[in-house]
Amino acid sequence: MEQKTYAFFWGCQIPARLPFIEKSTRMVLNHLGVAYVDLPGFTCCPEKSLIKNFKEFEWLLVASRNLALAEKEGLDVITACNGCYSTLKEAAAELNNSSELKKKVNERLSALGLTYQGRVQVLHLVEFLHDKVGLSKIRASLRKPLNGLKIAVHNGCHLLRPSSAIRFDDPLKPGKYDALVEALGASSLAYETKMLCCGNGLGNVGEAEESLALTRKKLLEVQAAGADALTVVCPACFMQYDQKQYLAQRQGEHLHVPVFTYPELLGLAMGLDPQELGLDGHRVDTAGFFRVWENYLGAYELVRRHLDLQAVRKCYECGACVVDCPVAESSNTFNPNRLIGEVLAGKIEELISSPEIWKCLECHTCYELCPQKFGMEKVFSTLKHLAMERNILPPPLKGGVDMFMKTGRLGNPDERARKKYGLGPAATTGREDLRKLLGA
Repeated sequence: MEQKTYAFFWGCQIPARLPFIEKSTRMVLNHLGVAYVDLPGFTCCPEKSLIKNFKEFEWLLVASRNLALAEKEGLDVITACNGCYSTLKEAAAELNNSSELKKKVNERLSALGLTYQGRVQVLHLVEFLHDKVGLSKIRASLRKPLNGLKIAVHNGCHLLRPSSAIRFDDPLKPGKYDALVEALGASSLAYETKMLCCGNGLGNVGEAEESLALTRKKLLEVQAAGADALTVVCPACFMQYDQKQYLAQRQGEHLHVPVFTYPELLGLAMGLDPQELGLDGHRVDTAGFFRVWENYLGAYELVRRHLDLQAVRKCYECGACVVDCPVAESSNTFNPNRLIGEVLAGKIEELISSPEIWKCLECHTCYELCPQKFGMEKVFSTLKHLAMERNILPPPLKGGVDMFMKTGRLGNPDERARKKYGLGPAATTGREDLRKLLGA
């Protein structure tokens, strides 16, 4: 990650109405070692649908002043608000594409001792975490991964659009936010209304019921799909899905989808205290999320005692040696990569009871091909060990273990066959010594 200082643009809504979002964001940035300052003098971005539609040049002029303030200090900008991000990016694009417009704006800015040259970069927090911090550093910061949880990602409209100005991710099929969620160990849930607007803007013009209809549509879908939570990165979207959902619950609607910002999820996975992160600022109850998470954490801790889960994740993401697995090549049912993914998803109990784990032959082919000298077999031998500790194993293997513990052998010599081939009696085993050694 670049070692530089950024100006953080908080916007209006987060400090005024959602200070707990500011708290969690500051905590994770500090935990990641990001250097940032609160630059004095920033105003509203300003908001496009209100100010730009009112007076477009004045909207551009105010946005330009914010950009020029950061540029004067030689600082790039990070923002955690989709609306602020879209405004500042779009204003910068308009100025950078028109020397005449830039000249006109700078004539007005000169009265304040400011000028806009186009050197400042504006980054959304999601963009910054994905492109600058990087997924590997985020994974390395985790202490309590969200393995096993299904999270529905809501990008929000202005994180991605207009793409002519934003140029951050695919405006219709984005993937970077999903990658950040999956870096926490969770699964990003695929669902049809993923790109549906939250509807907040309708509420701002007095259309409360139509606004809630959009919110309800997405919440009902992700709830039916089994999402453990919805994650957002926009204060307007958070208010819509958390606060409006709460009001709907009060009116008797059966909606129960916990809503988290990405910094909150990251902070939890880092092991930061939920109270310190400000989760008591949420309206929708998050207790169900924590109950599910605690169950998966128990499974995660069980495996972590035996396996390096970072190595397991690398193994899962690579998957190259699957084509060299003799059983996977000959069987239509054995998919070792899928099973390793289930380990990361916390499905340990199901795997321990599954006959699939016994299909690994431990032939060491994957180990020899593995660049990190890990090999898929390490995962399966560990699962077998956990299963055998609980006496869950195929009957033939159970008979072999019992015979070994009793006789020190996995088979009794056939003395008649030995005699046939002119062999003398087999040597006696040290089974008594073995029993003493093993405490049997």
